[in-house]
Amino acid sequence: MLNVIHFIYLALTWILWLYSLFIVIDAILSWVPMLSNSVIGRFLDKIVNPYLNLFRKGPFAKLANSTGIDVSPIIGLFILYFVQNYVLYWIINILLRMLG
Repeated sequence: MLNVIHFIYLALTWILWLYSLFIVIDAILSWVPMLSNSVIGRFLDKIVNPYLNLFRKGPFAKLANSTGIDVSPIIGLFILYFVQNYVLYWIINILLRMLG
């Protein structure tokens, strides 16, 4: 059972890392319109934008409108980092204590 929990932890960590990488690549592609409109750019937009749109509302939208800088990738990456390095770790520790 411990091996299964460890495998799930590693799989979730890898998935979050890959999604973070997609966010970074999408942000870089957005600087060049020709790359952003490519097949890869549109694919990444479909994957990344639903998550980043959560941070494009409220006070962050005012910041983006006044400065012209979209901070949603930075906020999204920060939250993914927090979940990957702290929340998953806490959940795994709780599960291991319950089973062990």
